[in-house]
Amino acid sequence: MKKTTLFYTIFTLFSFFSIKAQNDCASAASISEGVTSVPAIDGTVQTTICDGGDTPTLAEWYSFNAPSSGVITITTELAVNTGDDTNLSVYTGTCGSLTCLVSNDDIDLMGGNYLSEVSFVAESGTTYYIVFDDRWSATGFDFELTLTSVTCPTYPVAPPYTADFNQQYEVITCWETIDADGDGLGWGQVDYDLDDDGNPDGNPCLVSASWNSGTGALTPDNWIISGGIDLTGYSPTDDIELTWKARGIDASYADENYTLYVASGNQTSDFTASAVSFNEIIGQNGGAGNTFVDRSLDISSLAGQIVYFAFRHHDVFDEFVLNIDDVSVTASLSIEENQISSFKHFYNSETKTLKLSSSSVPFNNITIFNMLGQTVLGKPLSKTEELINMSNQSDGVYFAKVNLGEKTKTLKFIKQ
Repeated sequence: MKKTTLFYTIFTLFSFFSIKAQNDCASAASISEGVTSVPAIDGTVQTTICDGGDTPTLAEWYSFNAPSSGVITITTELAVNTGDDTNLSVYTGTCGSLTCLVSNDDIDLMGGNYLSEVSFVAESGTTYYIVFDDRWSATGFDFELTLTSVTCPTYPVAPPYTADFNQQYEVITCWETIDADGDGLGWGQVDYDLDDDGNPDGNPCLVSASWNSGTGALTPDNWIISGGIDLTGYSPTDDIELTWKARGIDASYADENYTLYVASGNQTSDFTASAVSFNEIIGQNGGAGNTFVDRSLDISSLAGQIVYFAFRHHDVFDEFVLNIDDVSVTASLSIEENQISSFKHFYNSETKTLKLSSSSVPFNNITIFNMLGQTVLGKPLSKTEELINMSNQSDGVYFAKVNLGEKTKTLKFIKQ
């Protein structure tokens, strides 16, 4: 009898705590990526309401500690929830001091989709509190959380530096964007299906619009700003170049005006005051249509500093969209002309080797970087002809710094 009573007591306590789990911030249920089922909403409401609407009376609480930086998406748009009505808020901070981060009531109010979805940039090690309330319904439902990890360079980064925008969510995670005209539409990433085969072509790039199907004609003033580029190891006599590709993808509406600024500060006032800039209307300079055109800017005058660059899409109305891709900063120390002419390199895709040759000056060493500026290979050299084995490296674009005597040459090659 006593054993039965004890078992009943333990079971009752367990059931009590299970019911009370996720009912307030202190008991928020810790979740992982994937689908989580929400029981009937019957917990405590946070006094600060993210969207500022009608105050709900009940809520359910969950927490997620981001294991890596990237973008978190939380959605109730799942087949099992068809016809449901959810209201979602996300907080940061501590239970005693929470700050609203993002919220969503209806994915598409006019279209009758009353489910909820948010996406936001996440920092590794940060705890996010996810709250569903009973504003419109207290019945249970499911939600899904996904984290897309994004690897950003560790700024400031020394040349060679490149960005091809192939990494999903790279723009909102690794760059600063400013919607200066306040229309809610700024720089983003896009992967077109130019061959109309139903699949993206696999060449994502930057995009900023001067026309939008939902809004119509736009007058953009959109900024996208890089992290710091470390030029402290160079002098104005060295060769430092910023290169990129640009296009106005609709050949009939390609007169997109943009400016590239480079400055020692990363505020818009720093950029507009800088003497180092490039401006064009891309459709009037060979960039009308699907094909990118190559552009370059000498930034050697900013050597010796940490610099930033910014693309600004502005002073244009009712064209279509501007695309930017494959942005690179390369730098090489000054080298005598006869040494430049005697230096050659060739990458052999069959043997997976990079061949270096110099007619007179022996090589001292080589350092190879990937597109994120990370060192993937470094070794001493001693001859006028060297073979560098790249078979252990992934296919892609690489930069190499090669020392000849007391001089340095930077080169770019593609490993296939």
